[in-house]
Amino acid sequence: MTALLIEAAARSTWTWRSTVADAYLAVIVLDLVCILLLERVLRATHHATVELLGRLLGLLLAAVSIDLVLDGLDVLGVEGLARGH
Repeated sequence: MTALLIEAAARSTWTWRSTVADAYLAVIVLDLVCILLLERVLRATHHATVELLGRLLGLLLAAVSIDLVLDGLDVLGVEGLARGH
């Protein structure tokens, strides 16, 4: 999707603009299908299981965000971040 946006910014023809619009439409349709399927799965799943998965995904998101912040500080040259990559 990002590559399409970059190409569309570099090229201003209607073909590229329609390609970007088609890509957005495809993503919206895919999201709608996923939401409709997820609704059925969530109705069949116990509430505690959904809560557990939500907390685990939140923990994963926090770990990824901390990693990105530490990578950004490393790129900026902040010393004292002994990381073993």
